[in-house]
Amino acid sequence: NRAVFLTLLTLIKSFILSTTGYLEGNVTLASGANPNWKLSTIEWSVFTNFTWIATYRKGEENLDRVDRYKGRLTLNTTTGDLTIHKLTKEDNMEYTVEFANTLGKDSSSKIKLNVNRKEQLQKPTIQTVLSGTSTKGGCWKLLNCSSTDRDVNLSWHVEGPNSIENWTGGNHTILIVSLNTTQSPVTVTCTSRRNMRSRNMKKIYCDEIRKFETISDQFIVFILILLDCVSQNSL
Repeated sequence: NRAVFLTLLTLIKSFILSTTGYLEGNVTLASGANPNWKLSTIEWSVFTNFTWIATYRKGEENLDRVDRYKGRLTLNTTTGDLTIHKLTKEDNMEYTVEFANTLGKDSSSKIKLNVNRKEQLQKPTIQTVLSGTSTKGGCWKLLNCSSTDRDVNLSWHVEGPNSIENWTGGNHTILIVSLNTTQSPVTVTCTSRRNMRSRNMKKIYCDEIRKFETISDQFIVFILILLDCVSQNSL
């Protein structure tokens, strides 16, 4: 009946969502507003006395209501979401947002923000697995980047003209770089990401050939096919 429905609606509205941020990082608190609504009023507050920290009324926003939040807030007036920058321990608390649309409908949400210590990722390791001269001149380098951290995303960035192929699987990522003998050294960077990021940079030269005297184009193709097979079998 109607009484039960209203009771359930009240319970749903009072349900507190939670999100996690990291010290010195940024976090976005979702308002939960209907994406079809055109918001006319947004009010973010803290504490039981509803101290406003960010408001949007009559087309104007105010983000300087509380001193310790000044310069650290960004309010999305379309979605009602609030972003807090440069998180501190004091930001670890419950936040309330109340909003209304241009048709007079209103709603509210509560979000518990948990601020954890800044996540530290280990610096990824870059190693030369294979190297050798190319049949067309210059050299090939097969590099491996690995991380001791779990559940991280590894990616390469290469500065300099070269041919690049890469393969990623687990906590390893492999890169093949082609250089000319007259070319300046190529700088490769491997980045490890999981909320925060850590990176390692290395310069690659042609004068450090080892393990193979010559690596032909066909051999490089063979390596890529082998890596692709390993990748498919691991899925």
